[in-house]
Amino acid sequence: MLATQKIDAYHTETQEDVTREAIVSAFRTAMVGHFRSHVPGTIINESTLLASDYLNHFQELVRLFEALDAKPQGNTEEILSWRPMTYEEHFSKSSSQDKEFAIAAYRRAPAEIKGCFDDAIARLQSEALTLVANVGAKLNSGAGLDTSCIEAATRMRGLIEEATTIANGRPKDKSGSRGAFAGLFGKG
Repeated sequence: MLATQKIDAYHTETQEDVTREAIVSAFRTAMVGHFRSHVPGTIINESTLLASDYLNHFQELVRLFEALDAKPQGNTEEILSWRPMTYEEHFSKSSSQDKEFAIAAYRRAPAEIKGCFDDAIARLQSEALTLVANVGAKLNSGAGLDTSCIEAATRMRGLIEEATTIANGRPKDKSGSRGAFAGLFGKG
């Protein structure tokens, strides 16, 4: 066999019909697996690669609503100046020892899970701003502030729970089963 024949035979045997998308998918899967191997002992969920600690930012708003209900004069400025932060903004300002890992893992979270989480966060951020504005209007008028604060805190808790459930890999569909999301987390 001539040298060129050996080279051609080698190329024929090793050459595969692999698309760019298949290579990207394999690389992404490998990266997610790599990140998951570093998750134990951190604030990050192994299935989702998300950290529910981010939601503490929204829990603080709930506490402000509750405090405002109890003592309106003491928390007015804090509640009116509250603004949502993105996941990455929150962790970049965090004192958590896992903050850089949390940001990197979030960027590599499985697309379907991250999409569900980001949708829940968008709803949470939008509703939070609406509730802050509504409570702010009640502060100016003084009427119905206590009821508005209680309703705002209750509404926020529900939205936070939805996002927490996704971040922790336990989403439920409307029937209460994990059916719609079970495949996303690799568990039935």
